[in-house]
Amino acid sequence: MFKQVSIALLSAAMLAGGASALQSTVVIGESAAARCYQNALNNRSDYGALEDCTQAIESDATTRSDRHKTYVNRAIVYLYMDREEMALNDLETAQRTNPETAEIYLNLSATYVRMGRNAEAIEAATEALERGYSLPHRAYYNRAAAHENAGNFAAAYRDLQEAARLAPEWPAPRRELERFSIANLS
Repeated sequence: MFKQVSIALLSAAMLAGGASALQSTVVIGESAAARCYQNALNNRSDYGALEDCTQAIESDATTRSDRHKTYVNRAIVYLYMDREEMALNDLETAQRTNPETAEIYLNLSATYVRMGRNAEAIEAATEALERGYSLPHRAYYNRAAAHENAGNFAAAYRDLQEAARLAPEWPAPRRELERFSIANLS
């Protein structure tokens, strides 16, 4: 006998509160670029954090590599400030300067999810995985959010399972999985 599996949601979409996985890019030292990295890493969402990033981008002393990373980090600060369009602009700039950086695609996926652009979010998260992103559970988590928002609950469930498998110490995917119920239909 063939059994069909149905997955139903128990509550609202997982990103209603804006949760998604982001990845800052490391800049070392005492520079504005290093402060911008620390701001992104520490979830700062104020204009002082934004100013550090902008100073680094505009500074002649910032190397091309650090400027690229700072665009990514400033995008994260913008996301914490709920300024998705500005974040997207910075990520697209970073992508044009170094399209090989997997972290860009992870952050693009988070941005697209927040903007409701689910197909692009899925594509960006998949690109992060294909480029060998070092923390793949974050890409699976973002892709799950986009699948769920698009109504593809089975794909969302599978991606959340994979995120939980890859990072058993990270509570976010397990918490989201608890919202699903599995029913076997004959």
